[in-house]
Amino acid sequence: MATATKARAKGKSERIEARATAHEAAVIARAAELSNSTVSSFVVGAAVAKAETVVARAGHTLMPAEQFNAMIAALDDATPIDEIVALAKRPRRITRR
Repeated sequence: MATATKARAKGKSERIEARATAHEAAVIARAAELSNSTVSSFVVGAAVAKAETVVARAGHTLMPAEQFNAMIAALDDATPIDEIVALAKRPRRITRR
């Protein structure tokens, strides 16, 4: 094994497998070549980048500024809403022991 390959493989113990069409494999191989990377490194790098984006978005709620401002205004509005007040006064169906 070449020194560079050993250095890249160091610390990597998990294996991930995937199936691809011939076209997908060819495009990935070409992109890896253009990136001066192995197919494995290219695929793992792309998958990790996408995974980090998905995980980051899962912890946040994105909305337009106008919608956010309307939400904050609604939360700050202390005007009682009759329907909600009536619902809050109803007896509980479940009680704590």
